[in-house]
Amino acid sequence: MAHFHHCSSSSFLLLFLFLYLLTWCVRGEVANGGHQDLPPLLSFRAYNPGAAALESWVGGNPCSGQWIGVRCSRGRVVGVFLDNASLVGSVAPLLELAQLSVLTVRRNSLSGRLPPLDNSTSPRLRHLLVSHNRLSGGLTLSLPSLVTLRAEHNSFHGGLRALSVPMARSFNVSRNKLDGEISGELSRFPSSSFGGNLALCGQPLPRCVHAYNALGDSGTNASTSVSQSPSAAAMDTSGGGSLSSSNGGLSKLSVTALMATGIGNAVLILISVTISVAMFVYVRRKLRCRKDASDAALSFEEEEKVRNGEEKAQKSGGGGLVCFEGGEELRLESLLKASAEVLGKGVSGSTYKAVLEDGIVVAVKRLSALQFPGRSKAFDRHMRLAGRLRHRHVVSLRGYCNSNGERLLVYDYLPNGSLQSLLHGGNGGGGGARSLDWAARKAILFGAAQGLNYIHTFPARPSLVHANVKPSNILLDEHGAACVSECGVMRYAANIQQSIPQPPRCPPELFLDRACGGGGGGWHGYAAPELASGAAGARATQESDVYSFGMVLLEVVTADKATDGGSGGDGGEEETMGWVKIGMLCTAEAPEERPRMAQVLAMMGELV
Repeated sequence: MAHFHHCSSSSFLLLFLFLYLLTWCVRGEVANGGHQDLPPLLSFRAYNPGAAALESWVGGNPCSGQWIGVRCSRGRVVGVFLDNASLVGSVAPLLELAQLSVLTVRRNSLSGRLPPLDNSTSPRLRHLLVSHNRLSGGLTLSLPSLVTLRAEHNSFHGGLRALSVPMARSFNVSRNKLDGEISGELSRFPSSSFGGNLALCGQPLPRCVHAYNALGDSGTNASTSVSQSPSAAAMDTSGGGSLSSSNGGLSKLSVTALMATGIGNAVLILISVTISVAMFVYVRRKLRCRKDASDAALSFEEEEKVRNGEEKAQKSGGGGLVCFEGGEELRLESLLKASAEVLGKGVSGSTYKAVLEDGIVVAVKRLSALQFPGRSKAFDRHMRLAGRLRHRHVVSLRGYCNSNGERLLVYDYLPNGSLQSLLHGGNGGGGGARSLDWAARKAILFGAAQGLNYIHTFPARPSLVHANVKPSNILLDEHGAACVSECGVMRYAANIQQSIPQPPRCPPELFLDRACGGGGGGWHGYAAPELASGAAGARATQESDVYSFGMVLLEVVTADKATDGGSGGDGGEEETMGWVKIGMLCTAEAPEERPRMAQVLAMMGELV
């Protein structure tokens, strides 16, 4: 028996040591590789065992760089990006990630409740985007540092008293089943942030209407108070149902006085409204007259420039080539005979590097006859306006031709290629993408933002729109400075929506994937939702330009070609997330919620 007892004790001791060593190894692996974030991710994946979006979620290290949709910093998961991924189940496991800063799971079929969130559960959460799902329950969030909350188009119900996001800049809980009064903290957001919740009231929505409560401490219930009019309640007494004749005379006198006061107030209100309407009409007419006068002056100026340009083209023998500042020596014959090198081809046409007889090097864009058929006066007007743009971060248009079947745009030639070639090795990049360190990426983005802001604020009516912001249209000059090219050209393409098939949705990441328009430079990959949907009559706007720039910003900030390593973490986690925040503000789904380029430039200036 003693021998058996000794053997049992030894076996138990060995088993204990084995389990201890196994636990120690697992803990060591967790500590060294950030694997403490693995259980919540696997728990979420269990809801979607066959989801294509999560096929890459294999292995024991979510920070290996192979997990699509997962972003890490210092070995911990800080971002999960799973938009448009056809996912189901609960989002709660993802909110168990202790270092999570960004969670975007928009346009899926997720259900269930959001767990209560505060600084103890989600101390680093800055951006929470769960819109267009099937989530329900109440919104219990108390996150002082949350910057973005997008929860529209769900089934959340209850009030907003448990929702505290004092630092939020992008906020939307519209199209839910919320009720009650909007608190003062949330009333700073526009009404569009709350629309579609029929039981919500209070600023900025219509004010709440409360039931009339009878004065005093009587035992009457609320229904009695509502049904009984205030005048009847005032005439009612607790002592009996009849009044003396003197009291009756006093009551009639009071009623007459009240009626007279009411009529007088109504007359005063009517007079005030009449005066206000008259003043409004007067001011509006004055402003319209001034606007018409300024428009007429601008139109006259443009017509003068058109006539002067045509005279210059005819006198110089340009053969239909309209020249602008810096392009006075250009000749159409010289352009057509020049040695040319193809720089790139796209849906709008082909771009060539042309070396003229006198050694001048220019970039010539030959527009596609399919996209730009016939001659358009609107296109001519825009080109003459674009020829006046002069800014160090905008590629100068030196001349254009729109006659005899030729549609040519002549730009300055910039020798260092495009942002597209830097990111993905395109445009003749040859041996792959050149490395972009963190400082270079910031400088390129800031320069492009300055150029786009100059275009948006250029004095013209209607305001100028670029309409095709993407990496291949951001060129680099001889000093490496970013310059925006091809301003407004795609606004005049006739068949852009019909000729380009809608691409498949990108993998479930907020940021562009190269196979989904980012690498190919496709227009739709960077187009705002209101344009990418192909809706009839959709026109590019400055708001859609901001969206496209936001997509470019997110792609550049998170590019994995950085020489300092770390997939966008070169500038430190806080700085990187600052840039990501700007990109997310720019890519807000509703155009009216996007900042203007001047605001974007100001926010970027704080990080440069």
